[in-house]
Amino acid sequence: MTLVVAGHNFNRNLWGYTDDLKEGQSERQEGIFAIADSIITSFSSNGHRPLLSGFKKIKEIPVKLWQPYFIGQNFKSYHNVFLQFECFVAFAGSTLTAQHVIDLITNHLATLRIDFESGDFQNNFRYVVKKICDSNNLERNGNGTVYGDDMFIPERHYQGILTGEYIAEVVEHSINKALISASKYKLDEQSLREMNTEFILGVNCPSSGCDLLIKYSMKRRLSVQGMIEVYVESERIAEGAIAVIGLNERFGAKAQDRAKQAIENGLSLKDEMTAFVVDAVNEVNNEGSFQIAMPIAIKCLENRKVTKEVISEDI
Repeated sequence: MTLVVAGHNFNRNLWGYTDDLKEGQSERQEGIFAIADSIITSFSSNGHRPLLSGFKKIKEIPVKLWQPYFIGQNFKSYHNVFLQFECFVAFAGSTLTAQHVIDLITNHLATLRIDFESGDFQNNFRYVVKKICDSNNLERNGNGTVYGDDMFIPERHYQGILTGEYIAEVVEHSINKALISASKYKLDEQSLREMNTEFILGVNCPSSGCDLLIKYSMKRRLSVQGMIEVYVESERIAEGAIAVIGLNERFGAKAQDRAKQAIENGLSLKDEMTAFVVDAVNEVNNEGSFQIAMPIAIKCLENRKVTKEVISEDI
Protein backbone atom coordinates (compact mmCIF):
# COMPACT_ATOMS: atom_id res chain seq x y z
CA MET A 1 0.00 0.00 0.00
CA THR A 2 0.93 3.63 -0.24
CA LEU A 3 0.08 7.03 1.16
CA VAL A 4 0.62 10.10 -1.02
CA VAL A 5 -0.50 13.60 -0.05
CA ALA A 6 -0.13 16.54 -2.44
CA GLY A 7 -1.12 20.18 -2.21
CA HIS A 8 -0.37 23.80 -3.06
CA ASN A 9 2.15 25.77 -1.05
CA PHE A 10 0.65 27.82 1.77
CA ASN A 11 3.02 29.58 4.16
CA ARG A 12 2.45 31.89 7.10
CA ASN A 13 1.32 35.42 6.30
CA LEU A 14 4.17 37.29 7.96
CA TRP A 15 2.56 40.68 7.40
CA GLY A 16 -0.50 39.99 9.52
CA TYR A 17 -3.97 41.04 8.40
CA THR A 18 -4.69 41.91 4.77
CA ASP A 19 -7.89 42.45 2.81
CA ASP A 20 -7.72 38.87 1.51
CA LEU A 21 -6.49 37.07 4.61
CA LYS A 22 -7.59 36.80 8.20
CA GLU A 23 -4.94 37.61 10.77
CA GLY A 24 -2.54 34.68 11.08
CA GLN A 25 -4.03 32.81 8.13
CA SER A 26 -1.63 31.11 5.73
CA GLU A 27 -0.75 32.81 2.47
CA ARG A 28 -0.78 31.06 -0.90
CA GLN A 29 2.69 31.06 -2.44
CA GLU A 30 4.17 29.70 -5.64
CA GLY A 31 4.68 25.97 -5.93
CA ILE A 32 3.13 22.60 -5.19
CA PHE A 33 4.35 19.56 -3.29
CA ALA A 34 3.83 15.83 -2.92
CA ILE A 35 4.73 13.62 0.04
CA ALA A 36 4.91 9.82 -0.08
CA ASP A 37 6.14 6.85 1.87
CA SER A 38 8.58 4.59 0.04
CA ILE A 39 7.92 0.96 0.90
CA ILE A 40 6.78 -1.77 -1.48
CA THR A 41 4.85 -4.65 0.06
CA SER A 42 3.26 -7.92 -0.95
CA PHE A 43 0.03 -9.22 0.58
CA SER A 44 -0.22 -12.66 2.13
CA SER A 45 -2.35 -14.45 4.71
CA ASN A 46 -0.19 -12.80 7.37
CA GLY A 47 -0.88 -9.30 6.06
CA HIS A 48 1.39 -6.89 4.23
CA ARG A 49 5.01 -8.06 3.99
CA PRO A 50 7.72 -5.51 3.09
CA LEU A 51 9.69 -6.24 -0.08
CA LEU A 52 11.88 -3.13 -0.36
CA SER A 53 12.11 0.44 0.86
CA GLY A 54 13.29 3.64 -0.76
CA PHE A 55 11.04 3.12 -3.79
CA LYS A 56 10.28 6.30 -5.74
CA LYS A 57 6.53 6.88 -5.76
CA ILE A 58 6.86 10.46 -7.01
CA LYS A 59 8.57 10.69 -10.38
CA GLU A 60 10.07 13.81 -11.96
CA ILE A 61 8.95 13.95 -15.59
CA PRO A 62 10.67 16.18 -18.19
CA VAL A 63 8.41 18.12 -20.55
CA LYS A 64 9.90 18.99 -23.94
CA LEU A 65 8.22 21.04 -26.65
CA TRP A 66 9.96 20.61 -30.00
CA GLN A 67 9.85 23.32 -32.64
CA PRO A 68 9.86 22.71 -36.40
CA TYR A 69 13.12 23.10 -38.26
CA PHE A 70 13.10 24.66 -41.71
CA ILE A 71 15.63 24.78 -44.50
CA GLY A 72 14.73 27.93 -46.35
CA GLN A 73 10.95 27.86 -46.56
CA ASN A 74 10.63 24.06 -46.42
CA PHE A 75 9.93 21.99 -43.33
CA LYS A 76 12.71 19.51 -42.61
CA SER A 77 12.20 17.94 -39.17
CA TYR A 78 11.84 18.58 -35.43
CA HIS A 79 15.40 19.46 -34.57
CA ASN A 80 15.41 21.83 -31.59
CA VAL A 81 13.62 22.02 -28.24
CA PHE A 82 11.75 25.30 -27.83
CA LEU A 83 10.69 24.79 -24.20
CA GLN A 84 11.81 22.36 -21.51
CA PHE A 85 10.89 22.02 -17.82
CA GLU A 86 9.80 19.49 -15.18
CA CYS A 87 6.57 18.27 -13.65
CA PHE A 88 5.91 15.38 -11.27
CA VAL A 89 3.65 12.34 -11.26
CA ALA A 90 2.91 10.39 -8.09
CA PHE A 91 1.17 7.02 -7.93
CA ALA A 92 -0.40 4.59 -5.50
CA GLY A 93 -1.33 1.03 -6.39
CA SER A 94 0.18 -1.57 -8.68
CA THR A 95 3.87 -0.95 -9.32
CA LEU A 96 3.63 -2.91 -12.60
CA THR A 97 0.74 -0.80 -13.85
CA ALA A 98 2.43 2.38 -12.65
CA GLN A 99 5.72 1.58 -14.38
CA HIS A 100 3.97 1.05 -17.71
CA VAL A 101 1.97 4.26 -17.25
CA ILE A 102 4.98 6.34 -16.18
CA ASP A 103 6.92 5.15 -19.25
CA LEU A 104 4.11 6.26 -21.56
CA ILE A 105 3.68 9.60 -19.78
CA THR A 106 7.43 10.22 -20.03
CA ASN A 107 7.51 9.36 -23.73
CA HIS A 108 4.51 11.55 -24.54
CA LEU A 109 5.63 14.60 -22.56
CA ALA A 110 9.17 14.45 -23.94
CA THR A 111 7.98 14.49 -27.56
CA LEU A 112 5.40 17.29 -27.76
CA ARG A 113 5.63 19.13 -31.08
CA ILE A 114 4.49 22.42 -32.57
CA ASP A 115 2.27 22.05 -35.63
CA PHE A 116 -0.54 23.95 -37.33
CA GLU A 117 -4.17 23.22 -38.06
CA SER A 118 -7.41 24.71 -39.39
CA GLY A 119 -8.04 26.55 -42.63
CA ASP A 120 -5.45 27.58 -45.18
CA PHE A 121 -2.45 29.86 -44.92
CA GLN A 122 -4.63 32.95 -45.14
CA ASN A 123 -7.69 32.02 -43.06
CA ASN A 124 -8.04 30.50 -39.58
CA PHE A 125 -4.44 29.35 -39.52
CA ARG A 126 -3.27 28.60 -35.99
CA TYR A 127 -0.30 27.08 -34.23
CA VAL A 128 -0.95 24.15 -31.89
CA VAL A 129 0.86 21.59 -29.75
CA LYS A 130 0.42 17.96 -30.71
CA LYS A 131 1.38 14.60 -29.27
CA ILE A 132 3.74 12.40 -31.23
CA CYS A 133 0.89 9.95 -31.86
CA ASP A 134 -1.32 12.70 -33.38
CA SER A 135 -1.64 13.35 -37.09
CA ASN A 136 0.95 15.99 -37.96
CA ASN A 137 0.30 18.42 -40.81
CA LEU A 138 3.91 19.51 -41.19
CA GLU A 139 5.10 15.93 -41.55
CA ARG A 140 2.16 14.97 -43.75
CA ASN A 141 2.86 17.84 -46.15
CA GLY A 142 6.52 16.82 -46.26
CA ASN A 143 9.24 19.10 -47.54
CA GLY A 144 7.40 19.94 -50.73
CA THR A 145 5.24 22.65 -49.15
CA VAL A 146 6.57 26.20 -49.00
CA TYR A 147 5.97 28.22 -45.80
CA GLY A 148 6.32 32.00 -45.75
CA ASP A 149 9.06 33.84 -43.92
CA ASP A 150 6.41 35.39 -41.69
CA MET A 151 5.27 31.97 -40.45
CA PHE A 152 6.56 29.80 -37.56
CA ILE A 153 8.41 32.64 -35.86
CA PRO A 154 9.17 31.48 -32.28
CA GLU A 155 9.03 34.90 -30.63
CA ARG A 156 5.70 35.68 -32.25
CA HIS A 157 3.89 32.36 -32.64
CA TYR A 158 5.12 29.92 -29.95
CA GLN A 159 4.75 32.00 -26.80
CA GLY A 160 2.03 30.62 -24.51
CA ILE A 161 1.17 27.82 -26.92
CA LEU A 162 1.68 25.06 -24.32
CA THR A 163 -0.63 25.08 -21.28
CA GLY A 164 -0.86 23.13 -18.06
CA GLU A 165 -4.35 22.00 -19.04
CA TYR A 166 -2.99 20.44 -22.23
CA ILE A 167 -0.25 18.66 -20.27
CA ALA A 168 -2.94 17.26 -17.96
CA GLU A 169 -4.84 15.99 -21.02
CA VAL A 170 -1.68 14.32 -22.35
CA VAL A 171 -1.15 12.59 -19.01
CA GLU A 172 -4.77 11.35 -19.00
CA HIS A 173 -4.36 10.13 -22.59
CA SER A 174 -1.13 8.32 -21.63
CA ILE A 175 -2.73 6.56 -18.66
CA ASN A 176 -5.75 5.45 -20.68
CA LYS A 177 -3.53 4.27 -23.53
CA ALA A 178 -1.58 2.12 -21.07
CA LEU A 179 -4.82 0.66 -19.72
CA ILE A 180 -6.14 -0.21 -23.19
CA SER A 181 -3.88 -3.25 -23.25
CA ALA A 182 -5.86 -4.68 -20.35
CA SER A 183 -9.11 -4.44 -22.34
CA LYS A 184 -7.85 -7.22 -24.62
CA TYR A 185 -8.35 -9.71 -21.83
CA LYS A 186 -11.32 -10.78 -19.77
CA LEU A 187 -10.46 -9.45 -16.34
CA ASP A 188 -11.87 -10.97 -13.19
CA GLU A 189 -12.47 -9.06 -9.98
CA GLN A 190 -9.10 -9.99 -8.50
CA SER A 191 -7.24 -8.84 -11.63
CA LEU A 192 -9.08 -5.52 -11.56
CA ARG A 193 -8.17 -4.99 -7.90
CA GLU A 194 -4.52 -5.87 -8.54
CA MET A 195 -4.14 -3.39 -11.39
CA ASN A 196 -6.00 -0.55 -9.66
CA THR A 197 -3.70 2.50 -9.52
CA GLU A 198 -4.22 6.20 -8.86
CA PHE A 199 -2.07 9.09 -10.02
CA ILE A 200 -1.42 12.73 -9.18
CA LEU A 201 0.07 15.25 -11.61
CA GLY A 202 1.76 18.41 -10.44
CA VAL A 203 2.61 20.98 -13.10
CA ASN A 204 3.11 24.71 -13.45
CA CYS A 205 1.39 26.10 -16.54
CA PRO A 206 4.05 27.62 -18.83
CA SER A 207 1.43 29.92 -20.33
CA SER A 208 -0.36 31.35 -17.29
CA GLY A 209 2.11 30.54 -14.53
CA CYS A 210 -0.65 28.84 -12.50
CA ASP A 211 0.05 25.68 -10.53
CA LEU A 212 -2.14 22.70 -11.41
CA LEU A 213 -2.70 19.64 -9.25
CA ILE A 214 -4.68 16.86 -10.96
CA LYS A 215 -5.83 13.56 -9.48
CA TYR A 216 -6.58 10.61 -11.77
CA SER A 217 -8.84 7.86 -10.42
CA MET A 218 -9.40 4.52 -12.12
CA LYS A 219 -12.94 3.62 -13.18
CA ARG A 220 -14.65 0.70 -14.92
CA ARG A 221 -17.18 0.43 -17.72
CA LEU A 222 -18.56 -2.16 -20.12
CA SER A 223 -17.20 -2.06 -23.66
CA VAL A 224 -19.41 -2.56 -26.71
CA GLN A 225 -18.18 -6.17 -26.69
CA GLY A 226 -19.55 -6.61 -23.17
CA MET A 227 -16.14 -6.77 -21.52
CA ILE A 228 -15.03 -4.74 -18.53
CA GLU A 229 -12.53 -2.03 -19.45
CA VAL A 230 -10.68 0.33 -17.16
CA TYR A 231 -9.99 4.04 -17.64
CA VAL A 232 -9.25 7.10 -15.54
CA GLU A 233 -11.16 10.26 -14.75
CA SER A 234 -9.37 13.47 -13.81
CA GLU A 235 -10.15 15.91 -11.02
CA ARG A 236 -8.48 19.27 -10.52
CA ILE A 237 -7.61 19.89 -6.88
CA ALA A 238 -8.51 23.38 -5.71
CA GLU A 239 -6.09 25.57 -3.82
CA GLY A 240 -6.59 24.99 -0.12
CA ALA A 241 -7.60 21.36 -0.69
CA ILE A 242 -5.24 18.42 -0.97
CA ALA A 243 -5.07 15.24 -3.02
CA VAL A 244 -4.73 11.92 -1.20
CA ILE A 245 -4.18 8.58 -2.91
CA GLY A 246 -3.43 5.11 -1.57
CA LEU A 247 -4.79 4.84 1.95
CA ASN A 248 -7.37 7.53 1.21
CA GLU A 249 -10.28 5.78 2.90
CA ARG A 250 -8.38 5.65 6.18
CA PHE A 251 -6.49 8.94 6.13
CA GLY A 252 -8.10 11.13 3.47
CA ALA A 253 -10.68 12.93 5.62
CA LYS A 254 -8.18 13.43 8.46
CA ALA A 255 -5.65 14.88 6.03
CA GLN A 256 -8.21 17.34 4.61
CA ASP A 257 -9.15 18.49 8.12
CA ARG A 258 -5.52 19.00 9.09
CA ALA A 259 -4.85 20.91 5.88
CA LYS A 260 -7.77 23.24 6.59
CA GLN A 261 -6.56 23.84 10.13
CA ALA A 262 -3.01 24.52 8.93
CA ILE A 263 -4.16 27.23 6.52
CA GLU A 264 -6.55 28.79 9.02
CA ASN A 265 -3.87 28.84 11.74
CA GLY A 266 -1.15 30.34 9.58
CA LEU A 267 1.07 27.24 9.35
CA SER A 268 3.10 25.87 6.48
CA LEU A 269 0.86 23.39 4.66
CA LYS A 270 3.80 21.36 3.39
CA ASP A 271 5.29 21.04 6.87
CA GLU A 272 1.96 20.09 8.40
CA MET A 273 1.26 17.48 5.73
CA THR A 274 4.76 16.06 6.16
CA ALA A 275 4.12 15.68 9.88
CA PHE A 276 0.74 14.13 9.08
CA VAL A 277 2.29 11.45 6.84
CA VAL A 278 4.93 10.69 9.50
CA ASP A 279 2.13 10.33 12.10
CA ALA A 280 0.22 8.03 9.74
CA VAL A 281 3.29 5.84 9.21
CA ASN A 282 3.85 5.58 12.97
CA GLU A 283 0.18 4.76 13.56
CA VAL A 284 0.24 1.94 11.01
CA ASN A 285 3.60 0.60 12.16
CA ASN A 286 2.46 0.55 15.80
CA GLU A 287 -0.30 -1.82 14.69
CA GLY A 288 2.38 -4.22 13.45
CA SER A 289 1.58 -3.44 9.81
CA PHE A 290 3.95 -2.36 7.03
CA GLN A 291 1.35 -0.98 4.63
CA ILE A 292 3.33 2.27 4.70
CA ALA A 293 6.77 2.93 6.17
CA MET A 294 9.72 5.29 6.31
CA PRO A 295 11.63 6.86 4.68
CA ILE A 296 9.34 9.60 3.40
CA ALA A 297 10.04 11.61 0.25
CA ILE A 298 8.93 15.21 -0.15
CA LYS A 299 9.12 16.67 -3.64
CA CYS A 300 8.42 20.32 -4.41
CA LEU A 301 7.78 21.92 -7.78
CA GLU A 302 8.82 25.55 -7.97
CA ASN A 303 9.93 27.50 -11.04
CA ARG A 304 9.08 24.33 -13.02
CA LYS A 305 11.92 22.46 -11.29
CA VAL A 306 11.45 19.53 -8.90
CA THR A 307 13.49 19.37 -5.69
CA LYS A 308 13.61 16.48 -3.22
CA GLU A 309 13.91 16.01 0.52
CA VAL A 310 14.02 12.67 2.37
CA ILE A 311 13.04 12.03 5.97
CA SER A 312 14.37 8.77 7.36
CA GLU A 313 13.32 9.21 11.00
CA ASP A 314 10.41 10.68 12.94
CA ILE A 315 10.13 14.47 13.06
